[in-house]
Amino acid sequence: MSLLRYEDRPVDIRPGETVLEALLRAGIDAPHSCRAGNCQSCMHRAIDGAPPPESQSGLADAQRAMGYFLPCICRPTTPLTILRPDDLNASLEAIVRAIDPLSEDIIRLRVEADGFAYRPGQFIELSAGEDLRRHYSLASHPEEDPFLEMHIRLHQDGRMSRHLAETLQPGDKVHVAGPSGSCFYEGVNVDQPMLLIGAGTGLAPIYGVLRDALHKGHRGPIRLYHGARSRKGLYLSDELRALSDARDNFNYRPCAFDPSAPHGGDVAATALEAERNIADAAIFLCGGENLVKRLKRELFMRGASLKNIRSDVFTLSG
Repeated sequence: MSLLRYEDRPVDIRPGETVLEALLRAGIDAPHSCRAGNCQSCMHRAIDGAPPPESQSGLADAQRAMGYFLPCICRPTTPLTILRPDDLNASLEAIVRAIDPLSEDIIRLRVEADGFAYRPGQFIELSAGEDLRRHYSLASHPEEDPFLEMHIRLHQDGRMSRHLAETLQPGDKVHVAGPSGSCFYEGVNVDQPMLLIGAGTGLAPIYGVLRDALHKGHRGPIRLYHGARSRKGLYLSDELRALSDARDNFNYRPCAFDPSAPHGGDVAATALEAERNIADAAIFLCGGENLVKRLKRELFMRGASLKNIRSDVFTLSG
């Protein structure tokens, strides 16, 4: 078996040869310049297999976790399937498998897209027509689910969300592109405390990250705060409570708006009141821009390292 595949094409790579040298010898127009790992113009991404650590020198932690590497200094010893970064956002056809209500204004959409590689918690672009394109985060797990799962809020005048809820049927075709974002578990130490805070459908990426952490045997404490406008918006609460009861290192705290509750049920205030020792925690924040900015600022002021904070900011879209 060839050690190297470029998209669906096997590429012969000789002993001691770099990936870039093999691509160029095979007639593939791979971008490059310095050939020394400095300019990063040759950067590709491995969608299957692990690039040697030395081939990821100088890249950001999130880039390394997502499989990006520099072909000009990469001499693989195990099989790799690679793509150019420009090809990663190519649109793939997907089949709708299920559309289910999670609450009175949130639906769960599951679609199947063969060969779509992602990390739980990343987001994708979903296209249901030429002028119907939106970004949604993934709550599914590629090693546990045969589908991509999105949690979508229904907006009264939202063209996309209403189309998905009222027109789309199982068996219909849509398109997905991506993935994007660095809100995923890779890079977290298994003994590191984890703090997960999400509001509304910001639970989707948080839930994906949680599932991946547990799938990978995370040993450190995991605390999840989910905020909603009302108790009806605290979807998946039964599943999360059951998980909290079953796992000694996982704690779930739902926060619904309630003037009589401490802090009015505000998820940010509740989490900030409870979380005091966060200097070494891996922190994931998902929700509206104001919420994420507020939490980032407050947590940083309390000693959290910005490099340990990953976020997924949701913008209002229908």
